[in-house]
Amino acid sequence: MEQEAYGREMLRLYYGGECEVTAMDRVELILPCPEIIRVPGAPDNLVGMIYKEGGLIPVFRPGNDQKPGNDQKPENDQSTGNIQNPAPVDAPACVVLIRKEDGSLKGMAADEVVGGGAIDTVYE
Repeated sequence: MEQEAYGREMLRLYYGGECEVTAMDRVELILPCPEIIRVPGAPDNLVGMIYKEGGLIPVFRPGNDQKPGNDQKPENDQSTGNIQNPAPVDAPACVVLIRKEDGSLKGMAADEVVGGGAIDTVYE
């Protein structure tokens, strides 16, 4: 029973082999098949940006810390010039908009979303 309650209160996001868990009360909206705006030279934890409600919202990879100071640029492999740990080329199946403590929104890329209970999940 406790496991079931946890499943309704938390949402697990999977993308690019990474996972992140967030509280359902912070989930604002789930956007299926969003158009991602790529950002050249962006840190490796940033998948891109989405345009929503007149503004740009950053979309991050799960499993990476989005706190200030974790904005390292992706490192290039010196032998090939390829970026190590790039964001997957394919756009995510959805973006979960999460309300941050300061009231702003951030997006989390996801190919699979588990938990939260179907009734509690809000799709656009």
